[in-house]
Amino acid sequence: GRLDTWDYFYRMNEVSLSQKISDYSLTSLSVQSQGALAAVGDSNGVITLMQLCDGLAQPTSIEKNHIGQMFDRETKREKNLEAIKKTAAAKKGEHGGDPGREGAIDQAEYEAREKAFFAEVNIPGEPGSGAARG
Repeated sequence: GRLDTWDYFYRMNEVSLSQKISDYSLTSLSVQSQGALAAVGDSNGVITLMQLCDGLAQPTSIEKNHIGQMFDRETKREKNLEAIKKTAAAKKGEHGGDPGREGAIDQAEYEAREKAFFAEVNIPGEPGSGAARG
């Protein structure tokens, strides 16, 4: 098995480190609280201890801020989706609803909230695409 590591600040969409750990599939991972050491277990019962480089284990202050902002944006986005689901459920309760659309999201409301979300966080986005562009 291979252990893939991502650096969300610099290269979010591609693996920054891929290390072969074992000829067997990996089954468990435990990372030290400081992030410098990782214990990886495989299906043969072997545990391998790895030391990660400082660039992956020690975040800079700017990385901490940007990652925190990213998590805040995603939290807001999740709250918006939950609010849309609750609104849809309330409307369904008022009007009897369509049994086949349980938990369905109103597309127009979703796009309006998505547009408002991108405007709030100053990220150009394409409403309805589910992804930021830029």
